Amino acid sequence: MEKTRKIADLLLTQHVEKKAFSNLNGQYQPVSTEEAYMAQHEFQKRSSRGPIGGFKIALASIVQQELCGINHPIAGGIFSSDIHHSPHKIYLQKYHGLGLEFELAFKISKTIWSDELKKEAFNLLDHVDEIYPAFELIIDRDADYTDLSALTLIADNAWSGGVVLGNSIKNWQSLDFSELKSTLYWNNEAPVEAKIIDANPLTSLEWVINHLGNMGLEIPKDSIIITGSVLKTRKPLKKDKVIYKVEELAEVEVLII
Repeated sequence: MEKTRKIADLLLTQHVEKKAFSNLNGQYQPVSTEEAYMAQHEFQKRSSRGPIGGFKIALASIVQQELCGINHPIAGGIFSSDIHHSPHKIYLQKYHGLGLEFELAFKISKTIWSDELKKEAFNLLDHVDEIYPAFELIIDRDADYTDLSALTLIADNAWSGGVVLGNSIKNWQSLDFSELKSTLYWNNEAPVEAKIIDANPLTSLEWVINHLGNMGLEIPKDSIIITGSVLKTRKPLKKDKVIYKVEELAEVEVLII
């Protein structure tokens, strides 16, 4: 525990001092995924950003894994203070290396206990209240994407900078997620389309729930879980206006200040 606290304190100091992301090494290098997640939980507890209000999957899609050179997903926590609603103004100077990702977010309707997951009758979608299009805000601290350690990413809370939620998607229970399309509008550029299934949101949701359950953690009622980007991370500039739509069902909008 002493080592994981030291790792967390080092990372939190780096954030405060706006130091560029670098892989942990020497006495601070996690030796296993388990130790990296223990450091992440210390990071969350020792941060000044308040309680956790949700969870994220990082590197859920092949396109994101290829971007970062890591071939498996990782998880992180979302601070309640970092959960925003559309339309939202983002003040760029508040973030060190801000990136936007384009996702679906799920709101959990009732607490999920870890032992529930072992029951044959457990139905994940029975525990979902609402679904939203969302921007994930990541803080990569100007990382070198050609040299990323998965264990350092985990300890650094998977670069979680928050989420902006759009309006909820009505009657989501009747939708075929394999057919849903989304569109990204960035200023006056040509719109970019992507299939929701490219990030496989239901699979990602299940992965996050099982990951937390395997660690013996509960997922509280009203938690927000984001499920991975359908497009590569993009860094915004001041005055950018960005809209992400799920067909004509719902949208999320940010303005960069």
